[in-house]
Parts: sequence; structure tokens; C-alpha cells
Amino acid sequence: MNIKITYDWLLEYLDTDADPYELQKYLSLCGPSVETVEKVGDSYVLDIEITSNRIDMASVFGIAQEAQAILPQFGKKAVLTHNPLTQYTFKNMNAEPIPSHKLSIRIQDPELCSRFTALAFSDVQINPSPEFIKRRLELCGIRSINNVIDISNYLMLSLGQPSHMFDLDQIKGKSMLMRKSKKGECMTTLDGKEIVLPGDDIVIEDGDGRIIDLCGIMGGANSAITEATTNILFFVQTYHKSLIRRTSMTTGQRSVAATYFEKGLDPERVEPTLVWGVELLGKITKGIPKSELIDIYPHPVKQTQVKVYLQDIHKVMGVIIPEKTIMSILQDLGFHIARHENDELAYPDGVYFLVTIPSYRSHDIH
Repeated sequence: MNIKITYDWLLEYLDTDADPYELQKYLSLCGPSVETVEKVGDSYVLDIEITSNRIDMASVFGIAQEAQAILPQFGKKAVLTHNPLTQYTFKNMNAEPIPSHKLSIRIQDPELCSRFTALAFSDVQINPSPEFIKRRLELCGIRSINNVIDISNYLMLSLGQPSHMFDLDQIKGKSMLMRKSKKGECMTTLDGKEIVLPGDDIVIEDGDGRIIDLCGIMGGANSAITEATTNILFFVQTYHKSLIRRTSMTTGQRSVAATYFEKGLDPERVEPTLVWGVELLGKITKGIPKSELIDIYPHPVKQTQVKVYLQDIHKVMGVIIPEKTIMSILQDLGFHIARHENDELAYPDGVYFLVTIPSYRSHDIH
């Protein structure tokens, strides 16, 4: 998959002296391939190919993380200015929800959804987005619609985690049941297409049994945000990636969100995305949180470690890499690394590292 980001947006996360073309050159040599750099007005737009097993890179912040590890190898400065994954937490959320809206949310099978968070808002004002959000989205190939929908897309490109906005008043009974679809069930998606479901697709039905979301792909037209919307349900979630992929292919319903969900997203990234979204909704739409915070997370990600010997790194890579360089690269990529003197007979003079894998690399590091 490819994503587009702007150079000035990247600089919100990355303090670097690399210009857009140096960024293109050095990142393409070592990691994400920056296929083109296009100057549009006073902005530079980078079109970047993301390899399928590295969906953690598919965001502005993900590219900033990669750049922090790669650019110093070429003598360029690159330091993260801040980390939204640790900055935006439930403990640090700047809004205290007033639980006046009672939500009923059930997940029929925990395998469908590894994590589901949701929060309702009242008094939302639907308006055009601030110019900086509108411009960034449009430069990156996403049409600006309104401030609510744009916040969802802005979060996705910033952090690599899709989210969704419903018109809360269109969710009958304020009730949501996530389940597998039955063969032949129908729904109309946001883009006006009538979809006949093949069965075993992840869907959400409301209190009247209407399907209001083809999960991970596209919401239903019957719960869409309109200019008349004043109450919304904001939710962020992760899904069973194979089911999303299957439904997207069999129905022919492709979306940007589906290209993320079908590759397997990190449930730990759900929290910062929701918390930042709450902040943006408050600032930009004047919405007020009016429900309890829902966080269904039955099986939290457990940290794992990999033990790796220094001489095996040298053997596999074919070159001698200094220990400090190895540790620096891994730390810049978000790994925690501890150095140990070897005490096993197989490597009597060796050094090994215990490397703790960050949750967003749990799918491709073993």
C-alpha cells in the first residue's frame, strides 16, 4: 500500500536537518520507499510505499519513527519531538465524560474485535475543518468533508489507526451488537452502494436490528454524519484482519480503512487515537463527552522478548556493526534493549541482547 504525507506534517514529530529529497534518498535505501516528492505550493508531498508486514509505518508518526533510526546513519540529525503513543492516554485525557447517554455495546464473539473503545458527544457543531487539516488531507489525497469526518481521517493519517463517527441519534436504542453477518443480508454503505453480504462478515446492528456498519470497511448510510447531526458516537477499534480482507475482496468494497485493518493493527494504538480524537472533537467541533468511556479489551497485548547474540547479528548481516549502533537503532525504533555478557557454552566469548518487542511490531518480530 502507499500513503501520502506532507513534509511539514512530518516535522511536527521529527526534528531533522534532512530536506525532503534527502529524506527520500535515505529512507528509500533502508526502509519505506519514498517513490516521489512533489512540490505543491509551499508544501512537499511524499508518496511512500509501505511493505505489507510493516503497517506500523503507515502514518506520519510511523515514518518519523523510521526516520529517527535511519537518518543518523547518513550523518543527518533526526530526533522525535514527542511521542503521541505515550502522550495520549486515558489517564491524561483532558475531558471528563458526563455519562448522560447510556450506551449498550456488545460483541458476540471476542475473536471478531480485539479492542473496542467508544465515547458519545453532544452539542457537536458541523462546520468546515480548520484550514490546516483541510489542506493536509487534500494534499494527501483525502477529500475534506466536514470537521467531524475530517478528524477521523486526520487521526488515521497521523497515527495509522482508523476510527469512525456515527450520528448517535440514528442508532436505534443507542444499542450496538457486533456480530457475523448472515448470507444474503443487505446494507447501503456511505457511498450509496447496496451491498449483499456473503456471510460471516463483521457487522454492527443497532437496537432495531438494522446493519449500520460494515466493520473495518465502511459505515452505513443509515447512521451517517450529516449537517443536521448534533450528537455523535466516536469509536476506535481493531478487527480480525483475515475477515476484513475476505469481506473487502468478496464484496469489492475497498476503502482506505480496509487497507489498514486487513494487515492487523496494534490494539495498544487504539487508546492514544481515541484520546487525541476526544481532544480534537472538543476543540474543533465544541462537542461535549456525554457517555461513559467504553473500552472492551478482553486480551491485552503481552510484551514479548527476543534473545539475540551479537555474533549472530554479525554473521547474518555479513558486516561488523558496533554494539552502540545496534542498540541505538533498536531504541530509536521503539524497542527496549538490555545488553548481557554471554554465559552459555555455545558462545563462550559472546554478548547477547534481550530485546523487548513494542506492541506495534508483535506481528512481524519473533
